[in-house]
Amino acid sequence: MTIKHYILPLLLLFCISSEVWSQVNTRLEEESKVVSEKSSKAWEFGLGGSLINWNRMQISGFESTPDAYHYTMKVNHLIGGVNLYVARELTPWFYVDLQGTVGLFKDNPDQSNRYKTMTLVGPGLQLRLSPLFKSQYVEPYLRVGANLLHKNFNTVSTGTFVNDPTGEAAWKATDTWNTEGYNTDKKTSFPVALGAGVNAWLSNSLGLGIQGDYIMATQKNMANFTQIILRVIWRIGGKSKKSAPIREIVTIEKPVERIVERVVERVVEKEVPASREYRLCDMLNNVNFEFDKSTLTAESEILLDEAANILLQMTSDRFLITGYTDACGSDTYNLGLSSRRAKAVVDALLKRGVPAEMLKSRGVGKRIAAMPASEKNSVRVGDRKVTIERILKLAYWDKLPLSE
Repeated sequence: MTIKHYILPLLLLFCISSEVWSQVNTRLEEESKVVSEKSSKAWEFGLGGSLINWNRMQISGFESTPDAYHYTMKVNHLIGGVNLYVARELTPWFYVDLQGTVGLFKDNPDQSNRYKTMTLVGPGLQLRLSPLFKSQYVEPYLRVGANLLHKNFNTVSTGTFVNDPTGEAAWKATDTWNTEGYNTDKKTSFPVALGAGVNAWLSNSLGLGIQGDYIMATQKNMANFTQIILRVIWRIGGKSKKSAPIREIVTIEKPVERIVERVVERVVEKEVPASREYRLCDMLNNVNFEFDKSTLTAESEILLDEAANILLQMTSDRFLITGYTDACGSDTYNLGLSSRRAKAVVDALLKRGVPAEMLKSRGVGKRIAAMPASEKNSVRVGDRKVTIERILKLAYWDKLPLSE
């Protein structure tokens, strides 16, 4: 049985799967956004087909002629199967997954009711290489895994002919993955897998994946083999793959009219690009927290994405982040709360790649709260904020603690 027998079914499976996914993709995007708000880690679920390259010897006939003996031998190279896949993001670099393949083939083409199966399932660890690239829509990765393999057929590389009248003839088979042959065979074993693959995302939640694995036996003289997998993947949660919009903040000079000897002069209105430091101050002034918490709001997370991008262009500078609270509560409690809020912003920026040596934090409590405790919460939210200050004097910077 050759590879062409499996290509058409696999292509048909992928065409049908792609059509189904395209019909529900809008709904999946909505569900993915809901999950993203609750979890910063991504889940991936996949369904696909696999081809396993594993030589299997069969002797299906014997014929005696006046001149020679003829033996019919068959080598079946490929096993087609179905693959199920689930993965969980640990960090942007590492994912843990669980994969399973079930293969089915005819053991003897002359007996249509004889089928053999094999099952290969186990966990793995993926090293995602996408952080090295600007595009989040193409994710190459390397994988190492452990597997449970169970099969109900025999695998041999040498043998004799049962019906050989001479009693002297023998055969030996070799293949690409077992050049020295193999003479140990078990129905259940525990091989390891080394693999590589790439996921191509068509949208934030729908993608296609291809993966190749080399399966190595952990016991001596057992068969090694390879497999290739094509799958459709559904992704929920995690950071959006869409680039955040770049917001440019500019200051505009208002037109001014002057009368000089009855001649009116008008200053032309023009746009002046704001400095990066001004943009940072404006962004962090709009970073807010829930009442009585150091938890960042969803809008604040978006602003911190933009702030991190600016800070990564200013790695030679140093910044002090100061946390504030509204007027509710005691001085001692609010001082601790404001310190936690400043540290929460620092931690959020560190997770986005900002170097730790650039940032320090402190809390000042409610000392400069502008609104009294009697004001509505929608008004007092303006006092629950953080500010950022660029420190130019290194001697002063060195005396500041990392956090207060």
